Amino acid sequence: MTFLVSAFEVLYYVTIGVVVIAYTLGLFLLYESSPRLLSQTVSQVVPTVSLVIPTYNEASIIRQKLENVLQLDYPREKFEVVVVDSASNDETGNIVKKFAGDHRREVNLVLIEQPVRRGKSEEINEALRNIRPEIIVLTDADVTFPPHSVWKLVEHFDRADIGAVSGVEVPVGGKSFLTGIEADYRRIYTAIRMAEAETDSPFMCESELSAYRTDLLEPLRPGVVCDDVELTITVRSKGFKALYAPDVSFLETEAGKLKPKLQHKLRRGMNNQHALIQNSSVLFSRNLGKYGTIVFPFEFFVHIVSPVLLSVSLVFFLGLLVFSPVSALIAFLATAILSIPALAILRGLIGRYRGTDVASLHGTGSWVFGAVAFLGFQLVLLVGLLKLSFNGPQTNWQQVPGTRVPITLEAST
Repeated sequence: MTFLVSAFEVLYYVTIGVVVIAYTLGLFLLYESSPRLLSQTVSQVVPTVSLVIPTYNEASIIRQKLENVLQLDYPREKFEVVVVDSASNDETGNIVKKFAGDHRREVNLVLIEQPVRRGKSEEINEALRNIRPEIIVLTDADVTFPPHSVWKLVEHFDRADIGAVSGVEVPVGGKSFLTGIEADYRRIYTAIRMAEAETDSPFMCESELSAYRTDLLEPLRPGVVCDDVELTITVRSKGFKALYAPDVSFLETEAGKLKPKLQHKLRRGMNNQHALIQNSSVLFSRNLGKYGTIVFPFEFFVHIVSPVLLSVSLVFFLGLLVFSPVSALIAFLATAILSIPALAILRGLIGRYRGTDVASLHGTGSWVFGAVAFLGFQLVLLVGLLKLSFNGPQTNWQQVPGTRVPITLEAST
């Protein structure tokens, strides 16, 4: 029995020690590498912009999306809207056609219809084959953003080294405890993305609202399920960097119930994991600057390595709890103490970006709950790894219940 307890102790401390040290080091590098935000000048250049909206069975929300787009204040002679519909079997296409006819004097709206559903990445490829603006802005049908958003995205391209700019998600939902924890988690998520962007480039630009220099983009590879990571890597591989813009926010409905919320997180997590594995050559690549040596390795650890190690360490901890509760208590306290530096750095990052829109969300008000939600997400990522191993990536996802809810900008206040 003594040998078994000792074995559990050693294995637990080794696995959890690797996790704690890796997170502490990764967060420290992001914190130390992050310069202060620079003031931004207003550009006098007005590039041509195509706003691309991939759709599949979005009849319930596409009209409101187009109404939101109609409010954008970007010069109409430099602006077009392109809806790429992937073989919807509802009224999405007809609604878009009618809207285009009713508002032809107000916006240049083009509908491209694919006869067969081939996934979002192929919808983006379809857009790239048919349009050649200077800037392409990608957005989803279920998000809403303020009228000045495209202007603010474009202004960041006044810097010659910037090839992509991402908006910041502000999740919208009821004021339940679950939604509050999600808001706390988003503070952590956004703070890390902002730190990555200031270090070099964010791990990915959010596909719900992001902009790219069109001449840098290439057709997405067959089988790509995470276009936002793939496009960001493409831009960075060509010597340009990406920005996470705190002044450009978008609203997206988060599922209010636990089951659909976990489904949504599982889908996002699996997409990221597949992209990380597909692009494993980026790991520690000096050719990509700190994106290759710090940002990508940190995210690879978070999404691939950490879920496995944390799950294994949990098994050893439960073994201790069964055979030696005192040893388990000591292990828990030791882990809590060793985690203090990582948590302190994380809290510092959240404080640094307190001015972003996501910081004003009605959460629980505790970054600790956010950290607990982050750890819970690790278990979801473990499930994602197992599903990827046995079933492979899923190109055509079903919509998650509770996320296709119309949003108005007033809902954010």
